[in-house]
Amino acid sequence: MIKICTVYFKGDYSPDYVSKFYDSLKRNTTIPFEFICLSDTDVKADLILPYNHHSDIKKHWHKLKFFSSQFAYQKPGDEIIIMDIDQVITGNIDDLIGHSVSDNELVTYNTWWPRNISVNGGFYKFKSGQFDYIWNDFSLNPKYWQTHYYEKGDVHFKYYGEQNYVDWKLHEKNKKVTKVPPEWLGKYNNNLKDMVEMNKLYSMRFKTDYMILDNVNNKIKVVHFNGVNNSIHQHNKKWIKDNWYD
Repeated sequence: MIKICTVYFKGDYSPDYVSKFYDSLKRNTTIPFEFICLSDTDVKADLILPYNHHSDIKKHWHKLKFFSSQFAYQKPGDEIIIMDIDQVITGNIDDLIGHSVSDNELVTYNTWWPRNISVNGGFYKFKSGQFDYIWNDFSLNPKYWQTHYYEKGDVHFKYYGEQNYVDWKLHEKNKKVTKVPPEWLGKYNNNLKDMVEMNKLYSMRFKTDYMILDNVNNKIKVVHFNGVNNSIHQHNKKWIKDNWYD
């Protein structure tokens, strides 16, 4: 069975983000899965694993634990998916969840907007036991890595840079990175100017009329919410209510 894994910690979101994401997964895929959440509080999941605030590991960096085959009761050959909860599923995702993955291959979102790394931490899929080194190498010196990309100026906030680290480790080992079709991913924030530009870019790239206006283009399967003060619950668009709220 596929394991879909995520992390929740108190602060940015309320626990119902986890339950809404879990319920949305179940509504939008016919593929059996086990939903696992690394959490510091009680949440809706098939399996809850403890989030340790007293460790040296901060925030999003806990996600890297799922790359270890010794974590989350993984078995050899299990297909592991790591997803963030700050995204809204807007259609059937069988093609995404069921995307084929081979040995030593990582499948990730294909971000069609400009980025300087080849992966997107909102979605990773791989086979258990193929990428243990990502966690093992990080765990040798987590304090260093968790501030490294902030100090370099690659990210704007302290303790960000988890996906930069994953990207670097994949290239270091010359691993195969496969990206799902880019038109499956939408992007949403509360900046009108940004949204106008994103709609133009999406329309030109995929020869369609829009990305997100009053509704979501039917090419899109998942919408990622990005930016500061841009949580899903802060918006009242009908398409969000239809796809995210219970």
